[in-house]
Amino acid sequence: MVIAEDFVLIQEQMRELLQPDCEVVATVEDGDAALEAVAALHPDILVADVSLPGLNGFAVAEKLNRDQSKVDVIFVTAHSERDYVERAFEIGVKGYVLKRAMRIELPAAIRAVIAGLRYRSPLIG
Repeated sequence: MVIAEDFVLIQEQMRELLQPDCEVVATVEDGDAALEAVAALHPDILVADVSLPGLNGFAVAEKLNRDQSKVDVIFVTAHSERDYVERAFEIGVKGYVLKRAMRIELPAAIRAVIAGLRYRSPLIG
């Protein structure tokens, strides 16, 4: 798994949350680095913020989808707007988790995506 999050504190919280059950092979702070890490390390899952510096999460997911990458993308974001969620799933994102519920929802999202399902935060109306 690769984590793409520009706030180091949140990045560390994600790693701590996931590390017992998942192998985090890299953490990066921008969209370009996320693409590089996915290309070099071939993770199963990319956990990414929508609002990354440089290429944002949408641009990263779209490029991975166009390149037919095998990585599944899960967004962890503060954006709960319906248009963000709809766009994410339209471009092939497999999970959409709100940061305010990350501790509970991110492990559930990862389990769902590994099982071949999509995950959408129940907090989104």
